[in-house]
Order: sequence, then structure tokens, then C-alpha cells
Amino acid sequence: MFIASRIEELLNNQKGLSKKAFCAKIGISVQGLDNILKGTEPGVNKLERIADFFQTSIDYFFDREDYSNSHIGHHVNGNGNKVSGDITLSECQKENQHLRELLAEKERTIQILLNQNK
Repeated sequence: MFIASRIEELLNNQKGLSKKAFCAKIGISVQGLDNILKGTEPGVNKLERIADFFQTSIDYFFDREDYSNSHIGHHVNGNGNKVSGDITLSECQKENQHLRELLAEKERTIQILLNQNK
């Protein structure tokens, strides 16, 4: 389920950033943002731009688990894009499995969004 209030919370935490300036930065109209904040689900492109702006996952807006900064091994930390620490073969295999699961979850999210836009 889409949670529009999360966008508003993130916007409120951006000191000195007006709705108008935010909309200009991500390329949507103020009316479009107001509609989203009232509960109209944004399209995939808009939601992606919003998530990118706030440096969060799209899942955050759907009350889904966020893997953006998870612990993935004994001495390994990362988010799938950047991994640091000592990594053994078994930890590498766990990381690969974790990434496969994360990718499958993202693909399901994209399909849900695409189906809603039809």
C-alpha cells in the first residue's frame, strides 16, 4: 500500500526546501505533488525521481522492508552496491543470494507499479 505521508515527512525534514523548489528539482508540477500527497499513487517515473532525490528505496513508500543499509555478513557491511570488510567464500555466497532475493523483490515492486498504471 502506498504511503503518501512518507513523502511529506521527508519534505518537512528538508529545511529551506519549498514544495515548489522540490517539484522543480524532480520535474513534476506542484499540483501533481499535492495530488500525490492526497493519496494519488504516482507513476513509476515520478516515484523513482522522488526516491532518488531523498536517496531512499521505492519500497520505503510502500511500507516494505528497506534493505538500503543492512548487515550482510560477519564482518561485511553494504547495500549491494558497495561492500566492505573481510569476506569469506561462504559470506560471498550469502551476499550473492541476498542480492538475488533483493532483485526479485524489486522486480515484484516494479511489476506492481506497472500494473497499477494500466
